[in-house]
Amino acid sequence: MRIMDIFYAFPSVLLAIAISGALGAGVGNTIIALSIVFTPPITRIAESVTTQVRGWEFMEAARASGAGTVAIIRHHMIANVLAPIFVYASTLVSVSVILASGLSFLGLGASPPHPEWGLMLNTLRQSIYVNTWVPILPGVMIFLTSMAFNLLSDGLRDAMDVRL
Repeated sequence: MRIMDIFYAFPSVLLAIAISGALGAGVGNTIIALSIVFTPPITRIAESVTTQVRGWEFMEAARASGAGTVAIIRHHMIANVLAPIFVYASTLVSVSVILASGLSFLGLGASPPHPEWGLMLNTLRQSIYVNTWVPILPGVMIFLTSMAFNLLSDGLRDAMDVRL
């Protein structure tokens, strides 16, 4: 967890820009940069929920009934830890859409043959004074996609009844 705390010293946008700048432009490098940026928060949630679940009474009851460590982890621990991790990971999807678009806008993400909203915004920014609606459309789609994933994560949290 101390290694993960080091990643918290840098803002996620700055860390993604630094990693993408070091690796170079490309979709694969953007995925690597976003994976590195979002690993510490998911790791922290997993560690926190695992510590919380480990202290619950049914875990002690499973140990007292003679269940083995593997059985306790498989049947009790994983079932109770995965729901909060999935809910939190689904909230990070909307942030990753915004970060990936930002990296492409800066020229560190997808290259020109690939269709990507940030790249579209970058190529259309000169036409904002001529035709305002054309460059606004990729930005609106980024916003709508991000909102859709936020609403999906809210629905997933309500369905799974997870309290973070």
